[in-house]
Amino acid sequence: MENSVTTLEAAKCRRLLETAFEWLTAAQIAAYLQLAGKRETQRRHVRAIIRQLRDNGSKIVASLQGGYWLTKDDDSLWKDYNEHRQIHAKRIIGEAARRKKQIASPGQEFLFDTRQPVGCAVGGGTW
Repeated sequence: MENSVTTLEAAKCRRLLETAFEWLTAAQIAAYLQLAGKRETQRRHVRAIIRQLRDNGSKIVASLQGGYWLTKDDDSLWKDYNEHRQIHAKRIIGEAARRKKQIASPGQEFLFDTRQPVGCAVGGGTW
């Protein structure tokens, strides 16, 4: 169950990102917001805050190496970031379609059919 994001948290995060001089990691944002919980819980909550800010029109880009950055530049950084996300999503969809085709190819359907007995898992343990 995901924690809900408060308006105060979103406002504080936006203010922090507006005044930042460099990329901010989720851990830095969580520390600033004094979020409770374990590290992964804090990261998830920061992602939820960022998602809410983006939904409300903030142009926040993310980097695996750097963290989060609020950009005011509509034409280059924000556009490049969104194009990269679209390309990545298309790759994931394409990979899923390829895997589905492989599973559906003749003779492969029995690999994933749980009704069929398989090898040593059947019987008294003899091979």
